[in-house]
Amino acid sequence: MNRHATRFLGALGLVALTVSVPHLAAQEFTWSGTVDGESAVRIADYLDDPDVTGSVTAAVRVRSYIPLGTDGGVELRLRPSYTWSDDRPYLVDVERASADLTLPGVLGAGTVLRGQAGRVPFSAPAPGVLSHTLDAVDLRLSTPLVQARVAGGYSGLLLNPVSDIRMSASDLAEAADDDQFFGPSRAIALGEVSLPEIVLRQTVRVYGIGQWDLRSTDAGEDSLNSFYGGAVVQGPVISGLYHQIAATVSSATSTVEGQSGDTTALGLHASVRLQYYRPDLFGSRVSLAGTLSSGLGGDSDRFVPISRGTVGRIAQLPPENLAGVELSYGFRPFSGAASRSIRDIDFSATGRTLFRVDTDRALDAVGAAASSGGPLVGTEILGRVGWRVLSDLGFAVEGGAFLPTTGSSGSFTSQRSPEYLVSVTGSASF
Repeated sequence: MNRHATRFLGALGLVALTVSVPHLAAQEFTWSGTVDGESAVRIADYLDDPDVTGSVTAAVRVRSYIPLGTDGGVELRLRPSYTWSDDRPYLVDVERASADLTLPGVLGAGTVLRGQAGRVPFSAPAPGVLSHTLDAVDLRLSTPLVQARVAGGYSGLLLNPVSDIRMSASDLAEAADDDQFFGPSRAIALGEVSLPEIVLRQTVRVYGIGQWDLRSTDAGEDSLNSFYGGAVVQGPVISGLYHQIAATVSSATSTVEGQSGDTTALGLHASVRLQYYRPDLFGSRVSLAGTLSSGLGGDSDRFVPISRGTVGRIAQLPPENLAGVELSYGFRPFSGAASRSIRDIDFSATGRTLFRVDTDRALDAVGAAASSGGPLVGTEILGRVGWRVLSDLGFAVEGGAFLPTTGSSGSFTSQRSPEYLVSVTGSASF
C-alpha cells in the first residue's frame, strides 16, 4: 500500500473512532438486510456458446441515529456485503460506512449544513462524468437563495473488482488482474454552486472537478490528471413535463513514464433529457434523451470520464466518441386494481440508436470496422416486466437485442451479427 493510501486509511480510522464514542448514547438503532440476484443469457455469433452468467449479493444495513440539540443529529451507516458470481466465488466488500451530519439553522433561519465522512456515494451534478462510491468527505450548505458543496474523495481503497475508476491504459490493464487487490489510486476534489428555482422554477448548477493520478508508474505506464467544468439547468416545462440540459468540458493531461512530453486532451460531454409523467394514465412515463461524448480529432480531443461505465445494456460500448438518442416508455396497466401486488406490475420499453462522433476512430468492440465506415453504430431495443409481489419482494424479466449497423453507413463489418440478452432479477429485503 502506498503512502497516500496509508495516510487516508489512518484518517478514515480516526473518523470511525470519533463517531463510535457517542454511539453508546444513541437513541435509535435499526438494521435490515437485502438479497439481490441476477441470471442472464447472452447470445452472439462471436461467442462459441450462449454465455450464461449469474450473481447473488447479500448485504446488511445498519443504521444508528444520534440526536444533536433540537433538530440536528448524526446518522451512522454501515453496509457490508457478500457477492457470489459464477466467475468469482466470493467477494466481501464494504459498500458504505459513513457518518452523516445534519445541522439546521447553523447560519441562521432557513439554512442547513449537511456533511458526510467515510465511504459514500459520490457523483458529479452532470451525467456522464462521475458516479461512484468513494472514501470521501462531503459538505453541503443550503440557504434560501443558494446552495454550495465542497467535497474530496479517494479511490485507492476500493477493491479492484468493484472499482470502475478506469481512465488510463494502465487502469484498464489492471481491471482483470487478480493480483491487484485495490483499484486505481486517485484523488478527486469537487466544488459546486446551485441556484434553486432562480427563475421560472429553473435550477442552475455550476461545478468544477479536479482529478489527480496518485499511482507510482513504471517505465511505459501512463498517468492521467484531469479537470472538468460544467453546468446543469433543470426544472419543469409544463405540468408533468421536466427537462435537464447539461454540458461538461474537460482537460486531461497524460504522461507516459520514461517518455518526454505530455499529451493534453480537450473533451466535451453534453446531454439533454425530457421526462413526461401522467399518473392518471396508468402511471405512464415517457423519456426522450440525447447524449454526446466527444472524440473529434482522435485521442487528443476525446472526453475521458472519471468513472468509465458503458453505453447500452447489451452493446456495453466504451463511452468515448459516442452520441446517442434514447426513447423509453413505461406504464402500470393494472394501477387501478385493488390488490397492491397486481397494481405494481410494471411494463417498460426502451429503444436507443448510437452514432460515432469521429468516423476515423474505430470502436473498441468485436467486429468493429478498422477506422473507416459510417457514423451509425447500431440500435438497441429492450423490454422489461417488473413485479413487486410484496413491499419487500420483487422480480423482473428483461430481454432485448442489439442490432449493429454494417456496410458503408455503419461502424461494424458484416461479420458482426445481432446480439441478444435475456435476464431475470430478484430482490428481497428483511
